[in-house]
Formats: sequence, C-alpha cells, structure tokens
Amino acid sequence: MQGRSPGPSCHNRQFAPRTCRPGLTLLEMVVVLALLATAMAVSWPAMQKLATRQNLAQAAETARIRLLSARIHAIDQGMPYQFRFEPGGSRFCILPGDSATEPPLPSGGGTIRLPIAAGKLPGKVQFDPLQIGTTGGGMILEARFSGLPDARDLAIINWSPPIIFEADGSSDDQTIQLSDPNSDTIYSLTLRGLTGGVLVTRDSSTNAAK
Repeated sequence: MQGRSPGPSCHNRQFAPRTCRPGLTLLEMVVVLALLATAMAVSWPAMQKLATRQNLAQAAETARIRLLSARIHAIDQGMPYQFRFEPGGSRFCILPGDSATEPPLPSGGGTIRLPIAAGKLPGKVQFDPLQIGTTGGGMILEARFSGLPDARDLAIINWSPPIIFEADGSSDDQTIQLSDPNSDTIYSLTLRGLTGGVLVTRDSSTNAAK
C-alpha cells in the first residue's frame, strides 16, 4: 500500500507564492501607518468643521428650548419670568421676576419654591457680546440661584439685561446671536414678542457681522 501524499506545504513549489506569503514587513507597516496618518491629517480639518457646525446647531436648539421654557414658567406661575445670558460667554439662566432682585411671591401663604434653571452652551459656542452702551445687565445675588450646584459661579457673572416673558406669554421683539471662534457661521434666535415664539436662522456668510 502506498503511503498518503503529504498535504499542501509552503515548501511545495506547485503552490503560488501568494499562498505562502509571509506577514507584513516592517517597511510595509511603516508605509501603511504613514498613509493612515496622511489621510487623518487631510480629513481632520473637515471633521473639526463638522463638529463645530453640530455644536452650533445644538447650542441654538438649546437656547431656543430654554427661552420657550422661561415663557412656559411665566404662564404656569402667572408672573413674569426672565432669561439672561452671559455676553461673550456660554452661560444662561432662567429666573422668576423681571429684575435682579427677588420677586414678590404670590399671596396664599405657605412656602413656595419658584422654578429656576441655569445651563451652558456646548463646545466653544458663545453668546455674542452686547453692543457698547447697552444697559440693564450686571451681577445677580447668589441667593437668587439658591439650590443650584454652581450658584457661587453664577453670582459673579456679568449678565445681559433680562429678556422678560409676561404672565400671558408675551415679550419684546429681540434677537440673540450665537457664534464659535472657529467658525464663520452665526445662528440668530429671533424672539417674536407678541406670540413668544422663537425663530432660529443660520448665516454662513463670511461677511456676517459678529
């Protein structure tokens, strides 16, 4: 009886070289890594630009929701509510009343805790600085932020003048702009005073005023 022929082997010349090809050499690995690094370097600016656009869009939606939240609080509580932002910064807050002082509580007795809120825009997105000569802003006492974990930090911010929502949900016509130092895109939030609605628009013009 004849013995079985040996199985396929890399030492058998009848097989194509590619079947027995060894792993990548050090030089090949260096070339592959260099190509990957080049591809990343080329695509990184585009990825960064996309992330900035997404942050701006998210920030605009966040500000819009918070403005509408202040309006809802005003209607629910039957009293004015205010939205303030940090000019040239990313902070915002929602407080009862139409000024920096503590608002009078509705009659009826008991302990009433009026809802307050504060937050921050994502990434490097910031509210545009106010025009020179704008008045009505300033610091707010820490006691107004009682219950918030960052009350002390909020009390040292130089806030914008309040955007006030009346108990019927109405306000004044106003526009807030959001920008990012790494982008030429500006998002504008236009407040329709009579209805309290907020319209978000985007301006990608390089000539857009900041």
